[in-house]
Amino acid sequence: MSEERQTETSDIQGKYLTFNLMEEFYGVNVDWILQIIGISDTAITKIPKTPHFVKGVINLRGKIIPVVDLRLRFKLPPQEYNERTSIVIIKIKTEKSELYIGIIVDRVIEVLDIDGVDIEQTPAFGVDFDAQFIIGMAKVKNKVVSLLNITEVLTNMELQIEDPTSLHSEPFVCPMQS
Repeated sequence: MSEERQTETSDIQGKYLTFNLMEEFYGVNVDWILQIIGISDTAITKIPKTPHFVKGVINLRGKIIPVVDLRLRFKLPPQEYNERTSIVIIKIKTEKSELYIGIIVDRVIEVLDIDGVDIEQTPAFGVDFDAQFIIGMAKVKNKVVSLLNITEVLTNMELQIEDPTSLHSEPFVCPMQS
């Protein structure tokens, strides 16, 4: 393995919360995770004029948090929520503030410690495929886990919602991470 390749995978190795969307496995570095809650444990308030993948907002300990259905964000078919459906609260730090966003996943699996030698770069598919959301593919327990670049998933410019606590009508735009 080249030295450059080792550096790339060692940069993304670590502990990942893994979850399912459909039958596929995904992972988010635990450094981004604030909390996991069952979807049935909280009420989601719908917000008008938002993209179809923004399900609304929740009130978590006094903070208003937008909630995104990750299935819909990835253009997967919708599924009815059940007792295994969870909202994973992600904390994104910017230079000026912290931003919290909930992602709806089919089922949280476990936290895995993924070593750099088990991570491959995202393959070229030879088709018009946008891999900006994936930082690597991990081979763990005879499964492939797509490791998500969660800042790309959640801070893309199309994710605009009205800030319900705002007194003005400008859209709330998730800030881009430098």
